[in-house]
Amino acid sequence: MKKSGLLAAICIVTLNIVFPVNGQQQIQASEKKKSIKKITTTAKAAVVMNADTDKILSEKNAHKPLAIASISKLMTSYLVLKRLPLDTQVQPSSNTMEIGEESNLASVNLDSNQAYSADELLRAALQLSANDAAIALGDQISGSQTKFVKLMTKTSKSWGLTSAQWYNAAGIRNDEAMDDGVKAPDNAENKMSAVDVAVMTDNILEKTPRLKRIVHQSQNQFDGVTQDSNYVLMKNYFKNTKYTVTGAKLGISVKSGVSYVGLFTYKGKHYITVVLHADQYTNLSAVFRETKRILNQTI
Repeated sequence: MKKSGLLAAICIVTLNIVFPVNGQQQIQASEKKKSIKKITTTAKAAVVMNADTDKILSEKNAHKPLAIASISKLMTSYLVLKRLPLDTQVQPSSNTMEIGEESNLASVNLDSNQAYSADELLRAALQLSANDAAIALGDQISGSQTKFVKLMTKTSKSWGLTSAQWYNAAGIRNDEAMDDGVKAPDNAENKMSAVDVAVMTDNILEKTPRLKRIVHQSQNQFDGVTQDSNYVLMKNYFKNTKYTVTGAKLGISVKSGVSYVGLFTYKGKHYITVVLHADQYTNLSAVFRETKRILNQTI
């Protein structure tokens, strides 16, 4: 056989080998995409993940970055559990105390002349969504919100969370952090896509199981005062459904409306749900309604 004929034969054989493989990969990718169910919801974005397999089961606008408000406190709490002994005494700054005095922000009214344990501040941030507690913890770890944001960014990048944009430990607007704000527009807020929120939550629960126990508690004690945690709101809504809610985090602001990442058990399987911007921030029940709706469509 001539050399040209031999080369042609090799090319034909090579094409017959390569293209079916590539074609098969394309089919597999297409089938994987098809296996993620499209869901209908009033929320701007939503995701249901099987927490046992880390598989995304259903989604709507899963990759669109949106403001997440206090859902941010999950990342802050993870970094606290990894970097700060819980018996550490934290004395908030006068700026943090002023943040807590803002009537439109959830807080525990920290006193800059008083020290608090990292443990009680962590529980206040997770269970009561206290913004002043989250800011105080971020400052304690890194010295300022600017430096703490760099730590949040580094951590989220290590988990492949490409949509994450961080401005402070609490999830409040940049201008609401007052003198502890970062170099960014006043109205900047922490953002993330629904799928990245699910992946972040999955990573956090796997690496710090203690956090899961904290968000499952019904009561919080802070500075001698006992009150219901935000978990009670979740439990009351889902108690008459077929799903068992075990906690997680609400995010509420004018920009983000009502958002929620939830942990659920159903027939022995575990799920992470993410609903972002279900409705205006005054309509809390909407985020639970839409969470139930996407679960019903998925499992």
